[in-house]
Amino acid sequence: MENHQADSKDYHRAIETSIPSNLDNIRIILFEPQGPLNIGATARSIKGMGLSQFYLVNPKPFLDCRETWYMSHGATDIIRNCHIVESLGTALEGIQFLVGTTHRRRKEKLARPATARDAAKEIVKFSQDQQVAILFGREDFGLSTEHVSRCHLTASIPMAMKNPSLNLAQAVQIFAYEIFLESLENTVKPVGLQNANIEEVERFYQRLLAFVERIGVKPRNGDWKYLMRSVRRVFSRTGLEDRDIGTLDLIFSSAHRYINRLEEQLQSDRHETAENPVSKTKN
Repeated sequence: MENHQADSKDYHRAIETSIPSNLDNIRIILFEPQGPLNIGATARSIKGMGLSQFYLVNPKPFLDCRETWYMSHGATDIIRNCHIVESLGTALEGIQFLVGTTHRRRKEKLARPATARDAAKEIVKFSQDQQVAILFGREDFGLSTEHVSRCHLTASIPMAMKNPSLNLAQAVQIFAYEIFLESLENTVKPVGLQNANIEEVERFYQRLLAFVERIGVKPRNGDWKYLMRSVRRVFSRTGLEDRDIGTLDLIFSSAHRYINRLEEQLQSDRHETAENPVSKTKN
């Protein structure tokens, strides 16, 4: 029989591995987690898979809850070092590749989600030299459509049955495990592209929205959110590098200047006409 009382100093995992360095570039974000049990269990899950960046967006109080520390046994350092922020934008600072998780089919025209295993392949490739985040929604209804539309990739865990669903910590565990296994592969190469930071991409979308409004674009049914989701879907297929944004900004700024010149010329013509009206005579 195995000696379960053996000194922990002499304890070794049945399969020992080193921690791949790319895992330092991966951030786990929980959006508005509702209780200490899942927060504590998630901390334990990600530490076991070599992940350490843990961000909590507007969580319910948990630091003074006994359940948090009980469920994070062996991973209390993850709780102590977690980042508690008030907005998703703050949690995404510096991120270049964002993966959103979902467990339900969306009525809106969004990209079909990848499986957790396929998503892990992309996550590991990008994390070789870029900052990556995996975003999980709150326990009761997950991520909003607007949150999902901001992601480069959406992912889901295939299940045999519709119910029961996985709880938050279980879902994080599966994604973390798939990412860890994929990270152990020695043949993974970086993607070759250097995505712009999420915050810079969001500023670009705001400039793009201002431009299409100025030139009189009218979205179907007046739904600007639908239009912008379509635009995001186009650009998220390959991602935007800083130089891509620079090139598109050059085009848009040139178009703005051209419109300004036309408006100034039109204003000047109107002013001249008002000062020098043409007298019409009858033949």
